[in-house]
Amino acid sequence: MKIKTLLLRILLLVTCSVIAPLTANAEQVLATIGSMQVTSDDLNAAMASSPFATQATSMNEDDQAGLRGDMLRRLVAARLLSLEAQRLGLDKTKAFQQDMESFRLGLLYSFYMDKLRERIVIPSDTLAAMKHQFKSDTEGMTAAKAAYVSEQYKTLKLTTLQNLLKQDNIKLYEERIKPGIKSDTVLMQGKSIQIKYGDIVDRKEYPSLPNPEWVKEQLYKRGELLLVAKAADKEGVNVAAKLAQYRSERLPAVMMDVQTRKWIPGEKTVRRWFDKHPEVSRIPERRHVGQLVVATRKEAEALRARIVQGESLFTLAGQFSIDPIGRKQNGDMGWMIAGRGMPELENALAKLQDNQLSDIITTKVGFHLLTVLERKPQGQKTYAEVHDRVRQLIINENLPTYLGELERRYKVTWHVIKVRDESAPK
Repeated sequence: MKIKTLLLRILLLVTCSVIAPLTANAEQVLATIGSMQVTSDDLNAAMASSPFATQATSMNEDDQAGLRGDMLRRLVAARLLSLEAQRLGLDKTKAFQQDMESFRLGLLYSFYMDKLRERIVIPSDTLAAMKHQFKSDTEGMTAAKAAYVSEQYKTLKLTTLQNLLKQDNIKLYEERIKPGIKSDTVLMQGKSIQIKYGDIVDRKEYPSLPNPEWVKEQLYKRGELLLVAKAADKEGVNVAAKLAQYRSERLPAVMMDVQTRKWIPGEKTVRRWFDKHPEVSRIPERRHVGQLVVATRKEAEALRARIVQGESLFTLAGQFSIDPIGRKQNGDMGWMIAGRGMPELENALAKLQDNQLSDIITTKVGFHLLTVLERKPQGQKTYAEVHDRVRQLIINENLPTYLGELERRYKVTWHVIKVRDESAPK
């Protein structure tokens, strides 16, 4: 994604500073969006829950700063999208309210069923028998305990649902599931719940009656969900925090859906972009490359002579290459996409025959010897194969300008955090 020069400078200042260690009670404001704030605690929480959390500690400081800066941009963008969605009233729509309610019911159901499972205790005599049977086989013991709990859970769940059905005095009207059924036809009725045909079957998707057995299955699932959620509600289960978190995640996504429909109103838009950018469907040549890099030309000449005499470039690369990755991999650089490397190396690789040893190539890194083991020729993908990528590229083109408009509307201010002086008293 391209970012405006001014914004990039600000973000570089932020990313270079937020990498500095923060004390536990020194929460810093990294950005403000109107009256809202994005703090170092927000950033740390987002980093901890990101897929890169386990990789961050192994990165160097520059890479960590870049990762944190990217995450900060994402947090600010999410806040902007959320504010715009609320301004447009997208959080008040029937579809969004239904989405929130479905998620709330799902949370209550999961909580109640988890508590139900926690009530299952393996009797001491059964546990003793398992230990006697499996002895030192820990995997077998674990599997046996899981199987026992699973079987007991099925029984307990069935008994619980039967009790809930009885308590709510549930009545089923399966005989009403027949051709000509209407959306407001009641199929399940109890003291606290009511399920109509339109609650479980989307008439737009299914204008005529689908398989009655499938409809019954949806009816039973919906009834179970509502009954269990009601029971959890009665027990005072509080899911407000998770619901609020889900809302904060869904609103930006809903806003992006609205904007995407504006940018891509139909298939013609995607096709037109594809026709203007044919390069998006090209598959560049890929080469399986071997490489040896040394610090001096004299050493490169000596090693090249040894390879010409019959020694392996890969064996020598594992001994002498100054490229740490190449040395670790004995010079096997894997499959490399044409056009992605240094110009000097790309020019040499393009002229090499398979299994031919290159002349000595000089770059700012050192003196290189190359060989190409095999190639995969360039090709062309079909429109269908790149369709999703083209859609994303259209979004990527429009998103920076749109976020810039939102930044001005909601007055985003980026704050620079001073790096702590490590020589100062703590």
